[in-house]
Amino acid sequence: MRRNQNDIDTFAAAVDRLLAHGQPALEAGAEPSLLDLASRLWQSAPRAAIDPDFRARLRRRLLQRWRPAQEMTARYAILTTPIGTVYVAYRGRTVYAVGVGTDDETFEHRCLQRFGICPQREAEAPAWLATRVHNHLAGRRAFKDAVDLPGLTPFQQRVLHKVREIPRGEVRTYAWVAREIGFPRAVRAVGAALKKNPLPLLIPCHRVIHSAGGLGEYAAGGPECKQRLLTFEGVDLAELTALMQRGLRFRGSRNTHIFCFPTCYSRKWAKDRHTVYFASAAEARRAGYRPCKLCRPA
Repeated sequence: MRRNQNDIDTFAAAVDRLLAHGQPALEAGAEPSLLDLASRLWQSAPRAAIDPDFRARLRRRLLQRWRPAQEMTARYAILTTPIGTVYVAYRGRTVYAVGVGTDDETFEHRCLQRFGICPQREAEAPAWLATRVHNHLAGRRAFKDAVDLPGLTPFQQRVLHKVREIPRGEVRTYAWVAREIGFPRAVRAVGAALKKNPLPLLIPCHRVIHSAGGLGEYAAGGPECKQRLLTFEGVDLAELTALMQRGLRFRGSRNTHIFCFPTCYSRKWAKDRHTVYFASAAEARRAGYRPCKLCRPA
């Protein structure tokens, strides 16, 4: 769908404000993801480089990228899955929003409110999308296709990209995510970033739980939905809860002297008689155990 000149002028004005002051005043018609790009370039460039010629070149680049991006119609499809009805919004072959257990009106309103675009409903999901989503939910192949995360900060995007690495049937903690992305003290910020996840299920934020026990919140449907998803994926929540209540966060193998998170794939078939439990990584290290290279518990 081609945008009219008013939309282009609105976006151009937002870019001008960004290049002049570093902070665009977003309005209808402005494209957050491209303005994020301009913002990163503006912040990373030396102040001496922010001259009229630089601004003009960047402005032209952004406008050239914006026009074809906006001409690609936003659409959404509804998929029937073992966990219920799933709404998926996309442009071209890039997915940008997912809704679980919602309805047409609510999903369209959320997309319009958050992204400034109301997607058009497709009568039938395209084959590529249906195949990839069903394979992802069935555990045959994780969803690794292109996703769009407009309006999120670089930190929030790093959090969500890290969460994409958590395997099906396993869980990690908020602290683990914070440590993996290089901000070990930003546990609360990780939780805040997960609340803004526009792609629940495909970016599996339901696989992130509290270190001290408890599943934590789930923006896409609450703790009950989170519990249902983890059970569907094969996580033994009864065992995990029992370990947490006893203060045991890691399990180790007496054969290999490696310790893991309780749900780590490498420990799935470990014999009970060869298993030892630890309350902390420090305790495991003192006992002569080293961390697993797959789940990276420490």
